[in-house]
Amino acid sequence: MTGSNDSNAMTLELYRKALNFNVIGRYDHKIKQLLFHTPHASVYKWDSNESKWNKLEYQGVLAIYLRDITDGTDFPSTQHEQQQELHSGSEQKSNGVLTGRDIYNYALIVLNRMNPDNFSIAIAPNSVVNKRKLFAPQDDIQQPLEPMGVEVKDDLVIIKNLRKDVYGIWIHTPADRQNIYDLLKYLLENEPKDSFA
Repeated sequence: MTGSNDSNAMTLELYRKALNFNVIGRYDHKIKQLLFHTPHASVYKWDSNESKWNKLEYQGVLAIYLRDITDGTDFPSTQHEQQQELHSGSEQKSNGVLTGRDIYNYALIVLNRMNPDNFSIAIAPNSVVNKRKLFAPQDDIQQPLEPMGVEVKDDLVIIKNLRKDVYGIWIHTPADRQNIYDLLKYLLENEPKDSFA
């Protein structure tokens, strides 16, 4: 009986992963591999003027995934094409869509249950951002990016994105919260990978 329950749980988890992969693929056709997902997350943004967290209208499945950027293409140039392409390079309703060379090896997305807009953060390893400053200074002048940061504080995984915006991701399960922190820290501190076993 236990073997059957384990098998059913594994089948359900595989189905969830496949479903999340396919849904994310509609927003980012460059998804290559799902690295982590958790069934419920809420997004907050730090307001430095008022020194408080503001809850944003994003709640749902959170996923972190590897992107295929081997073609070395730029993000689309028109606003309509950018919105069609994916907002994996942007924090919607924040600073707009990233432009220029696609250097974002990873992404975090919250598939929103509250409205049609999803929340996403482009993730580039800090070594990639630093190399961009050295080897593509014209790109850095047009669109300055800063190395990202991540920490866990209280019930939030706190992420400083490439544009210095600070977001707090609330995850229901403490184990998932720690796993997300550990994964993001690893992705930021190490050279990019083409795949994860």
